[in-house]
Amino acid sequence: MNSTFGSTTGEPFKYLSVVSLCLLAVAAITINILSLVIIKKSKKILSRPSIHFTINLLFVDLLQGIFVIPIYVAKKINIQNRSGDNFICDSFRFSYMITYYMSIFCVLLIGLDRYIATTFIFKYKALVKVKYVKIIVIALWVYVVTLCSIPFYLPEVSPQLLSQDECFYRQNTVWTIAMLVINCFVPYILILYFYKYIIKHIQDTEKVPIKKASDVTQNVLAIPQMKDVQKFNDINNIICGNQKKTDYTKNIIKISILLSTCYAFFWTPSIVYYILSKFCRDKCFLNLNPVSQTYLEFAIKFLAFLNSLSAPIIYCFTDKEFRLRFKSFKHKFIL
Repeated sequence: MNSTFGSTTGEPFKYLSVVSLCLLAVAAITINILSLVIIKKSKKILSRPSIHFTINLLFVDLLQGIFVIPIYVAKKINIQNRSGDNFICDSFRFSYMITYYMSIFCVLLIGLDRYIATTFIFKYKALVKVKYVKIIVIALWVYVVTLCSIPFYLPEVSPQLLSQDECFYRQNTVWTIAMLVINCFVPYILILYFYKYIIKHIQDTEKVPIKKASDVTQNVLAIPQMKDVQKFNDINNIICGNQKKTDYTKNIIKISILLSTCYAFFWTPSIVYYILSKFCRDKCFLNLNPVSQTYLEFAIKFLAFLNSLSAPIIYCFTDKEFRLRFKSFKHKFIL
């Protein structure tokens, strides 16, 4: 199984794929570490409870760059060593599953946070606090790691299947279906519902006519009791502050939707391929020769690994505070 990658596709493709994966791993490690450092140094960014969901997502993407991608490279170029094959294969499957399910739950929690912020505007600060978010993140890691460890303890498969698979980490049909339904499809549906509601809420809000500051100023000055300059300034500050808060909320929602869209784009092919290869490999890939299947598998895996760059890149280009911190960091340490 290890020699297939090189023998069926040729040395040029083997070297090209390994180099591209190594570059991707380096890029994922560099960009995610840089993003985490910038966020860590900004008290203003850290004061937002929701940012800790994003931090967790960046950390998961960092793990992909440090462990998952390099192990996948080792799996493809591994020499014929049975004990080594077991360790590499198990490590890849286990880490791949953890980062996949952690990613989808991170995206789900970001969507849930935006849903709460939109639905319960005046209760958001009381409902969502940093300490609550940290507890949820820790509980999520325990939940995902526990579930992803189950295939190590599933009953042994038949000797025939054992000879075809060098992994001890084997996902049986029951575990696969349960994980996909409960921890993949249900979160997908919830994410779609959250953002459908949020978008509808924003559209409904924009339909409501908002008075301009100049109109409010005329109304204020028309009332004798309100001609006091200090009172006028207070009202004007409230108007401007509400507008800034609305713009900020829209920007955060835009970031969240972009993260969710990228996640769906990069991971969906992998999910579809995994389902087909698990439940109808003989029928679905009947006319696919080994070389074409190797190319297809690599393209799907590479696309999934690209997701490790989406969160930091989106955050850099869409969050104003992050961009300012990034420019300051660049001038201080790079230039």
